[in-house]
This record gives sequence, C-alpha cells and structure tokens, in this order.
Amino acid sequence: MNIYEAMNYINSFSKLGAPITTTDRFRRIMDAIGNPQDRLKFIHVAGTNGKGSTVRMLASALSCAGYKTGEFTSPYIKVYNDRIRINGRNISDDELCQIVESIMPMISELDEGCSQFEITTAIAFVYYAAMKCDVVVLETGLGGLLDCTNIIKQPLASVITSISLDHTKILGDTIEQVARHKAGIIKPGCPVVLACGQKKETINVVHGTAAGVSSEFHTPDIDKLKIEKCDYTGNKFRYKGRAYVTSMIGKHQIDNALTAIETAEILRKSGFYALTYSTVYDGIKSSVVPSRCQILHADKPFVVIDGAHNPDGMRALADFVRTVPKEPRIMVCGMMEDKDWQTALGFMTRYIDYGICIDGFAPKTVFAPKLAELFRDAQVMSIKDAVPRAMALAGESGMVIIAGSLYLASAFQKMMG
Repeated sequence: MNIYEAMNYINSFSKLGAPITTTDRFRRIMDAIGNPQDRLKFIHVAGTNGKGSTVRMLASALSCAGYKTGEFTSPYIKVYNDRIRINGRNISDDELCQIVESIMPMISELDEGCSQFEITTAIAFVYYAAMKCDVVVLETGLGGLLDCTNIIKQPLASVITSISLDHTKILGDTIEQVARHKAGIIKPGCPVVLACGQKKETINVVHGTAAGVSSEFHTPDIDKLKIEKCDYTGNKFRYKGRAYVTSMIGKHQIDNALTAIETAEILRKSGFYALTYSTVYDGIKSSVVPSRCQILHADKPFVVIDGAHNPDGMRALADFVRTVPKEPRIMVCGMMEDKDWQTALGFMTRYIDYGICIDGFAPKTVFAPKLAELFRDAQVMSIKDAVPRAMALAGESGMVIIAGSLYLASAFQKMMG
C-alpha cells in the first residue's frame, strides 16, 4: 500500500459516520484491533478554543523532560500526518500505510459505518502503543462525552480549555449543554484542570461533574498572574513567582500556558518528576502551532494567519489585531456555514479597513458576497488572487489578516508550501 491508497481509504469514510448515541461503535472497533489504548497513559484535552495550543505546550514540555510523548490533534493544517506526532515528529507515510493496511480487514469485517475521525484515532492508538510512548496528550475531536477518544479509561488528567458555543446542532445551543459534553471526559478519581476566564455556567457544570465523581478540581489562580508583556512580539508573564514566555502571540496564549502549567504540576506530583519548571518553561516557549495567530511576515507588510472560526476565536484575534500599530488593515476572509460567522466577524470588522472575501476552499463555505456585506468596504475574489491583492492594498506600512476557518488557513498554508 502507498500513501495515496492509504489516504483514499481514510477519505472513503464520512466525516461524522453513522449517527451515534454512545461510544460503543468505537469500542467494538478497538476491541477488534486489540485495545492498544489500554497500554498507554493519557492527558485528555477537550474544549472549544485553545485545545491545540494547550496540547502542544504540554507535549513540548514532556518532550523537553525526556519523555516519549505522543501528540494527537485535529484538524491537520499542511498534511494529514500532522495529526499524529511523537516528540514533534509526524508519523511517516510508511508507518501510516503499515497501520492502515493492518487494520483494514478488521474495520471492513465490522461494517460499523465509521467516521474518518474514528479511523484516525484508531491509527493513532495503534501507533503510540507500537512506539511505546510514555504518555500521549490526546485532543478530543467533537465535544467529549460521545467523542471516540473518550473510550480511554483513567487519564492522568482531564483538561478543559475555553468553552463557548460551537457545533450547536450536535452539542446543544446553551453554554451549559456544551459544557456538559466537554465535561464528559472527566473520569472518577482523575484530576481535572479547567482553563481560566470561563463563564459561571461552565464553571458550575465542570466543577459539579468533577465533584460528582470525586475528581480533584483545579483552575489557574489569576491573582498569582502578572503580565509583563503582551503584544505582537510575544508574551512575558510571571505565574506563582516564576517567569514564562510564549512565542505564540495573543493574550489567550497566556491563558493556555496557565492551563498547561497547572496540568504539568499535577503530572509531576503523579510521578513525572523530570517535568521541572525548566522543562515546562522551555516547552511553553518553544511551542508554535501553525495558523494559530501565526505571523508569516513581521513587516512590509505585517501578515498574520489564524484559524479563528467562531466568536471567541475571532474576539481573541481582534484583541491581538488592535495591538499591532500597522495601517491599513486588510482582511482575507472565508468562513463555514455551520459556524456563527455573523457574530464572529462582528468582533473583527470594526478594526478592518478593507475585506477580501472568498469561498469554495472547502465544502459548505459561506457565499463570499454575504461575507462582504459585513465589511465597511470589501470585494469578492478567488483564493488564488486574494493574498497578492491584500498585500498590494496593505503596502509596506499595513497589515494583512488571513482568518475565518482552519480550512482556509490550511488552504493558504498549502499554497505557500
């Protein structure tokens, strides 16, 4: 089997698979494969925004401490292999093909109507077990309670990042309903870390769920945070008297770092003694996730790309954009129909001088002329022509923002190589 055959097989499954009300379908799949996940230790991460950055910070810190660390994230930005990593290295094409070939007969025999994400998770579990990872930092796909990653038994910690309304048709249209899905990853007796800055409803749901299964509840102590710098060059802060730096920009990355710091402390106390302040510092500082408020060019013009796709993500991006002393501000925008794109763009357009709106970069994108209506001044253009036009409009003194969807970010990253 070659990589094209492997990817054709994976892509032959639908994104969501047949409807589910339990995780039993994936349990049967993993039973057939031999339950490699039962031989692994996990940190399980759920949330609406900040999952990928928090996962990267934790995985990097553990790698810096000398542990063989698996890192499972979604979606991919450049290549499918991005989603399955060990110590910062993607699974190779050969490794991916070998695993796909080995599990195909078992998947076909079950005929369960699997989703692409279930197949990907199965591949990851087989890979991490075969490579004898010391620990895996595991990001959920959608929600938590019914997510296939939730078949793991006793994580070292359950981590819940920022929660807001997203995927409302599946997770519910209130914060409490969404929070209950995310809190579904909490297991009896396993410590829980909740990111700071949450709504009261979220805190109540997560804290209540943890208390109901005798799980220790942790959240960063904001009174012990002192921000020394937070601008387009990066972040510096002190937490509990210790200095930290994030290379990833935006105030939200400080929040993600605090979540990683609190989780690392739990891990150290549970036996990961090499996870010292120094390794956590190095892991957070070295962490970079493509298309998460990523600066592509620092000047002439300033160019940033972000997968912000929902109101909270776009609000965080807007908070960053207004700190950058560059004008004019040109936004290349494309969004998905299943997101609250009107509310999300409402946070950004007040800071934008001109919008360039695109569609067609993925299934079910918002019709570009509809997006254009939300900007003070805008035009519709093909994805191929959008960035050159934006660069020309921004000139040497301006700023280009490429944002609205991780699919959009992925499309541009591929175009740029």
